Amino acid sequence: MKNIISNIETIIKTWKFSLLDMACGDMIIKAVWIFNTKLDTELMGEKLSVLLGKYPFLAGRLKSADGISCSNEGCQFDVVERQDIGIKNVLKSQHIHDDFSLKLNIRDFKAGKCAPMTVCVTSLSEGAVLSVQMAHICMDGRSFYKMMNEWGRLCRGENVDIQQNVQFEFPNVDFMTKPQTAAILEKKKWTKLGFKDLVKMLIYGASKDSKVSCTPLLIDGDKIKMLKAVASQKTGCEISTNSVMSAVIVKMVMNLNGLNGKRDYSLLTVADIRGRYKNINADYIGNASNNIVTHSLKDDCDVFELARRIQENVGRYAENKDGAMDEYVDLCMNSLKHKLPYVAFDLPKMNSKKPTTVYVNDQHKLQVYDLDFGNGKPVIAFPNDLPDMVKIWPANDGKGSVLLFFKGYLAKNIIRNGGVDEMLKEIMGF
Repeated sequence: MKNIISNIETIIKTWKFSLLDMACGDMIIKAVWIFNTKLDTELMGEKLSVLLGKYPFLAGRLKSADGISCSNEGCQFDVVERQDIGIKNVLKSQHIHDDFSLKLNIRDFKAGKCAPMTVCVTSLSEGAVLSVQMAHICMDGRSFYKMMNEWGRLCRGENVDIQQNVQFEFPNVDFMTKPQTAAILEKKKWTKLGFKDLVKMLIYGASKDSKVSCTPLLIDGDKIKMLKAVASQKTGCEISTNSVMSAVIVKMVMNLNGLNGKRDYSLLTVADIRGRYKNINADYIGNASNNIVTHSLKDDCDVFELARRIQENVGRYAENKDGAMDEYVDLCMNSLKHKLPYVAFDLPKMNSKKPTTVYVNDQHKLQVYDLDFGNGKPVIAFPNDLPDMVKIWPANDGKGSVLLFFKGYLAKNIIRNGGVDEMLKEIMGF
């Protein structure tokens, strides 16, 4: 095992956390790639030392509530030889995020005993597994995968802008008083969580039900293009992949629930707020994601009407022409600062046995298959195992296909119904 330190001196003393960073709590991003070629671990270690010049906090230690001390104490990089197994053996693992990793101990990180990132390369008989674990408080998915691809580019001899003289901090927020914030959240009818709700969520989070997952569903890229074209024609507006796939997922949940009638559903869409919220820098390092909520999705709507409503609502926040994104994120930040028990969606209905709040984390645009350390790109990339209800993940087929990963009660409902292949065919119309 190696302890990799930066070979570039940084003038940044402390990498500060924003409220959005701290909202990630103890979560860990666990990413796994499988290559059918060997990896040059000596070169990877050498170039990681260079990359740490841009991300000095990855070799630092958490010393105070303010953030990470950029002390350059190093991060761990382990290389494991497993010439007795091949890729097929790896794919049989039931716990692939941990079986081939160097586990990040979040308690040790919070106690200032270790770096926020670990790296492990397992050399196989015919390839390699790369596992990276990182404290989510440091980065969101976009910044994480961008950092990983920069590491690959360095190994391929390409130029990467490394020197980080200052930390681009999260935009300033106009904070209100606690009573002012609470009054606005009440007026906007945000859900106020009571003690019983919090207890139920804690019990659910510790239960086996919350960890249930099922076989991911592959949605062919050609079918997605066809569905988008039909949806755009029927609704009169251009429908994105995110909107149409979210509509399919919401309709699937409606059908699985079997709660016949004009019941209201809502959708949570994970949105990147870079370049939208107060002109936050497109290259911002850290957590810059927030949830956009689409309400009033009726279970008597067809998939095209659902897609239209989602597209119009998400588009309004993404374009931010009327300041909707700025206002919404400011409210979220005020609620976080004052530790108010309000959320913009019905959280209890998301963690129910027949959920009517649907949480979708669309990651299909992430460049997860571009990671190349000079020996070729990965053949498989696994999404992290954070407890998202649904993940939309890119498939490595060059057609724009996606994989749908399900978790929790929704996954349990899918298993009980013997899978949803036929249901999806009916929803998508082909």
